[in-house]
Amino acid sequence: MLAKDTTVMYKETRHQLKPGGGYRIIDPPKKEYKHILKRITKVLTFNIKHHPAAHGGVPGRSSFTSARLHCGAKFVITRDIKDCYPSITPEKLFNAFIKLGASPDFAKFLSSIMTVHGRIPQGGPLSSLALNLYMMRMDDHLFKKARSKGGHYGRLADDFVISVDKRKKAIGLGNELDHAIRHRNLQINEKKLCQKGLMAGDRVKEIHSLIVNSRRGLKPKREHISKGIELATRYARRCRCSTPRDLPFLANLRQRVTGMMYYLRQADFTPAQHMRRMVEYADKKVLKMLLPKNLHPYKNKWWLTNSKNEPERLLKLWENIEH
Repeated sequence: MLAKDTTVMYKETRHQLKPGGGYRIIDPPKKEYKHILKRITKVLTFNIKHHPAAHGGVPGRSSFTSARLHCGAKFVITRDIKDCYPSITPEKLFNAFIKLGASPDFAKFLSSIMTVHGRIPQGGPLSSLALNLYMMRMDDHLFKKARSKGGHYGRLADDFVISVDKRKKAIGLGNELDHAIRHRNLQINEKKLCQKGLMAGDRVKEIHSLIVNSRRGLKPKREHISKGIELATRYARRCRCSTPRDLPFLANLRQRVTGMMYYLRQADFTPAQHMRRMVEYADKKVLKMLLPKNLHPYKNKWWLTNSKNEPERLLKLWENIEH
């Protein structure tokens, strides 16, 4: 029933401003249907074998597993598709599923449930899976081509990456990649093609905002490292002279710090350990401020805001004591 009219499951289309300019079309699912879409995604993901070259929306894979394939590569080819999700229609998905061996009825159901307004919705639970299935045959072709040249191929959503050891191979595989993308009536992002289409030599080779120049592993971008250290330092300073009234703000700031820390620690050269020591130091400072006031956080975790909103609870207790 829902597959016949998927518009009932999604909110009104909105346009999100891109960092580099322009707009991205977003189709967020409604709250009451989000769990249904997630359940469908979970069932399909469990029963489908993802291609080893696909890293977006695949359990256990991420931008880090994708970028790590290309550490120390001499030549790196990257391509990005312009307006990828809106460019893939139900008809394109249906034909892709048929070629993968699905029955017409099942292909029709999948192509309907995975699209809205005639496109794959950005921000939908099924979007990454739909794109991975649509790209599966293309991934297999490019994966084998790169491997035959002694190189590596990977894709994170609409970002394609190939790495090899010779310029001639890089140019040939780049042309092969361009042909494969255009053969599916998809447009290459020309701006990114000029900036990072072919990275070679001592030039900083950046893939998914990660530096892959060293064979020893990944390094985050300098601005991400600076941002992580700056957040951790700010958190530690605020905790040194905190009061119970500061708890909600400090809990929010701690969440931002730990989020950045968990991101950075997936790389090989990272300040995550230093950030962790600063967070632990700051946590103890807040705890030392609370305990003398007879405020006892649940398991000493005063920052919890999920099932227990400890900052608000402790603040109310303190206000009652004051009055």
